[in-house]
Amino acid sequence: MRRRSAPDTRDEELTMAVGLVWGHLHAQQPDKAYQLATGCLQLWPGERSLSLMVAYAAAELAEPVNLAQLRSFNSGPGTAGADAADVAAWTELVARRCEGM
Repeated sequence: MRRRSAPDTRDEELTMAVGLVWGHLHAQQPDKAYQLATGCLQLWPGERSLSLMVAYAAAELAEPVNLAQLRSFNSGPGTAGADAADVAAWTELVARRCEGM
């Protein structure tokens, strides 16, 4: 009898983490979103969705945001078509929030 290998839960955990951070942002809790996303980025360094959301939360909290790093996501690997437009729109939203502070 063949043994089943354990399922890889990393993708599920990342999806859950992104959902939790998004939930905090949606509930207008940027401080909690920032804390959670910052911690998650220690587990998934450079993860695009978490990086974009932590930047938005930082802008809401008047924390420094590295806009050059955010703009690098616009041309990074795996960014094409509609996804590229979404990343560019999110980056510009964060930039406008930074200017408004």
